[in-house]
Amino acid sequence: MMDPRAYGGKILPQMLEADPEASAAMHEAGLLFRSDAMRSLYRVAIQVAGSDAPVLLTGESGTGKEIFARLLHTLSNRNGRPFVPVNCGVLTGELFADKFFGHEPGAFTGATRLQKGSLELAADGTLFLDEVGEIPLPNQVDFLRVLEERTFKRLGGEKDLGFRARIVAATNRSLPDMVRAGRFRADLFYRLNVIPIALPSLRERSDDVPPLAEYFLWLFGHHYHRPNLRLSPEALVLLSRHHWPGNVRELKNLMERVALLHKTDGPVRPDDLPLEMRLELGQDLDPDLHPAALHHHHGAAEDLNLDTVVRRAETAAMLRAFKCAGGSKQRTAELLGISPRTLRHKLAQYGLKLE
Repeated sequence: MMDPRAYGGKILPQMLEADPEASAAMHEAGLLFRSDAMRSLYRVAIQVAGSDAPVLLTGESGTGKEIFARLLHTLSNRNGRPFVPVNCGVLTGELFADKFFGHEPGAFTGATRLQKGSLELAADGTLFLDEVGEIPLPNQVDFLRVLEERTFKRLGGEKDLGFRARIVAATNRSLPDMVRAGRFRADLFYRLNVIPIALPSLRERSDDVPPLAEYFLWLFGHHYHRPNLRLSPEALVLLSRHHWPGNVRELKNLMERVALLHKTDGPVRPDDLPLEMRLELGQDLDPDLHPAALHHHHGAAEDLNLDTVVRRAETAAMLRAFKCAGGSKQRTAELLGISPRTLRHKLAQYGLKLE
């Protein structure tokens, strides 16, 4: 496997081969692709990177919204200035205000020194608002005021400070639906939604699975001192056919697990991939149980163990139910006609992890 910087024309679109600076920007942002969907998005990134207009990134969890935000920053004239990411999903009330606005000494009990907030730390760079849909309504008012006036005050402060950073926000929720339900301010939504960019799920760009899988295995193989790990062609086919409900994040985590647990430095084959993945795609657990094998090995059918048959049937049923339930374990248990407790017991018994 190669250093991702050496992928060059194999992965990057032809339009980038003559643009070393653009290629470097992609690698710096950690973005690898070969699909038409991502090529189109990259062209959009080039078009809007130089603008100061807010960008709203939408897409399922794990699609790489922060990576794309970093790409926008890298391609812009703000490159080299701060890129400040903030997870809005863990901030409420005073914690939100302190995180964004900072505070002066004595602003509240325990505030013994000046603390700059994210608005100030971003300076004239990029402020990335992850999970922006999770900002509580009262705090949405505070943030809207900053966007409108381009100034703010630290907690306990009296001096107006200028806000010059570009806003890139991201969410895996439907903000228009939240606006209609009264959970997100319409005026703030319109302020953020100047340049909307929807990132496709990994299953919608399966052509990107092989280069991403190879890159992540290369990355973790070197991290765990196993630089010779390779994915076999058969394993790459299996990975490309997987549904990837967790998107790029799921693929990255799987490659780390493979790098840690693969027993040899030989090729990673389908049998080395998770059981649930092979079952989902119709791969047999045991090649001796394949119908073709049974046809050539008389007597094998009589040797089947009932526990093995039950395990295979229950595992396949749980995986199908989980898929039909849209990823909800509660609904999965309901579809199977068992309690959530029984489902947890079965998953532990068979060593399955539903994600």
